Amino acid sequence: MTNQEQCKAFLETRKTLVLSTQGQSGALETSVAPCVLVDGNIYIFISELAVHTQNLLWMLEQNKERSIEGSILASGLFVADESETEQMFARERITLQLVPTEVFADDSLYQSVLQKMTLQFGDVMNMLTSLPDFHLIELKPIQGGYVKGFGQAFAFEGGICDLLTPITKK
Repeated sequence: MTNQEQCKAFLETRKTLVLSTQGQSGALETSVAPCVLVDGNIYIFISELAVHTQNLLWMLEQNKERSIEGSILASGLFVADESETEQMFARERITLQLVPTEVFADDSLYQSVLQKMTLQFGDVMNMLTSLPDFHLIELKPIQGGYVKGFGQAFAFEGGICDLLTPITKK
């Protein structure tokens, strides 16, 4: 299996994203959110009660007048379970720099993503979609990295796991 195939196989087993966002005060918040992948983007369905949602909504407002290059980014992490990891220093992981966008209910993508979330997470989605404070957020990867073990670190631009480039000491 190639490094790219291993990266994609690892990605397909992840159901939660560790997410870091920046708030208006400049403070960072790190949290976790269930997610699904659709066409290379990550989708989370999150409540306004959560600090990461408040931060993302603020970031979206700030990014309205900015290009992707100038956007305030979120950071994401997919990480192997500790119980499945022999050596914690070499824990398999994917790190991401992400541009957030809100997907609104009148967008055709909204229903298809929520349907995929219902298949993945079950009936709880029926209850969550009935609540008025939930937002569907798309997180578009622009760059990141994949670590599969000691001396096995790779960078990528754009799509997750695409065109992996070995990271070497400079």
